[in-house]
Amino acid sequence: MNKRIAAGMWVIMLCLLCSVPRYAHAQSGGEQLSLQQAIALTLQHYPSLKAKQTLSQAGLAHTTDISHNWWPSVKLVEEATVGTDNGIYGSYFPLGTIPSTSGGIRGANRNDVMSGNIALAQVQWEVYNFGAYRSQKAEAVQQQKVLSLDADITANDLTIAAVRDYLGLLQFRSLMKIQEDNIARTRSVQRAVTAIVLHGLKPGVDSSVAAAELSKARLNYLDIQNSYNSVRLHLGILTGLDTSAIQADTLYNNGLLSMLTSLNDTVNVAKEHPVLQYYNGLMLQQEKHEQVIRKAALPKISLLASGWMRGSSGQFNDIYNKNLWSGFGYNRYNYLAGVALTYNLADIGHTRDKMREQHLRTKAAAVQLESTQAVLDNQLQQARLNIRTSLDKLQEMPAQLNAARAAALQKMALYKGGLTNIIEVTNALYLLNRAETDLVQTRNAAWQALFTQAFTANNIQELVQQLEVARKQ
Repeated sequence: MNKRIAAGMWVIMLCLLCSVPRYAHAQSGGEQLSLQQAIALTLQHYPSLKAKQTLSQAGLAHTTDISHNWWPSVKLVEEATVGTDNGIYGSYFPLGTIPSTSGGIRGANRNDVMSGNIALAQVQWEVYNFGAYRSQKAEAVQQQKVLSLDADITANDLTIAAVRDYLGLLQFRSLMKIQEDNIARTRSVQRAVTAIVLHGLKPGVDSSVAAAELSKARLNYLDIQNSYNSVRLHLGILTGLDTSAIQADTLYNNGLLSMLTSLNDTVNVAKEHPVLQYYNGLMLQQEKHEQVIRKAALPKISLLASGWMRGSSGQFNDIYNKNLWSGFGYNRYNYLAGVALTYNLADIGHTRDKMREQHLRTKAAAVQLESTQAVLDNQLQQARLNIRTSLDKLQEMPAQLNAARAAALQKMALYKGGLTNIIEVTNALYLLNRAETDLVQTRNAAWQALFTQAFTANNIQELVQQLEVARKQ
């Protein structure tokens, strides 16, 4: 019996060594893409980042525009008119729509046509408004900073997306390799079982069970391959590369364990983290707008100056010149200059209402900043916990994997010797496949935890640089 078991083990080992995976060509067409290259291409290519950067430039242009608010208003007017001239005593508010009539006060209306001409130059300059100009410019500067910080957040989000997709490629590629090996093992088992069944040593149902397990392994491979291609497609969209040119470099996994053991556990959430900077910028922007509202309600001092020239076909003694062209020259000249102080007393209550509303907006922005800080702190603590757990699991994984491999070989040898059934063999193969899959998933969890910690500490680029140095060694 011992000879039969030993012979069975040699048969299985030879089958495992000689079998060539049918699906091993899945990535043969692509060139290896480093993580650093994937991040750089994403930041260079993806349109949303370009849009945010353009908005930041627009914010800079808006700041320049606001800084010119102190410029005076200078208006030039030239007007030529033809019409009647019938006036009456009394005053009225023009309201911007009622035409003005000069002179023409007589006992009855007169339908004779008169021509006229006026040229006007007017300057209105708000020279002092108790800091309103400064508050407007300060708000515009802060708005531009927020737009720039928003672009930084987008760049950070795209970096995280590229890292997530790259880690997904590493995970699914490793799972595909596991399924390739599982297909090869299952095919070898099927061949051995078929040979035993044909010799009448086992019932025919064992061959059917082995065939079903092989088909299941192939279906699992196709599911994983589909997930791999989906992640590959998304990374292609981010980087602008053709999907056939994307293949993750599995050399990163070689230095994972040493990186986990040498990791610094004193990392804190970075104060300059883009998300914190953004929400802090929003809070400051709300505070700046409070100042704008308050300053807008203060008095304003303006310089006023105007000069104008008039002409008319009418004479001073109410004589109408039949030559209407005579009214289009200039025969009277005037100028006017002054200083004005304006203060809208009725706006005090309205300003108080707007200040109350804006203060609540500022408070909401401060709460959002505090909430974001708490979320990042929680992510960091969870990442540290996951790193320690992943390290412990990775150190234990070799024992599980070696035991599962030995169990698979022994179960098949026992089956060859007639000491067990096909169900026990397939269970052993499942345990081996599960152990290999657990290793891949634990590695992925470790990578996710590493990059989550790097994200909260705002040093993803430093971590990527360390990985590139380790990969090239």
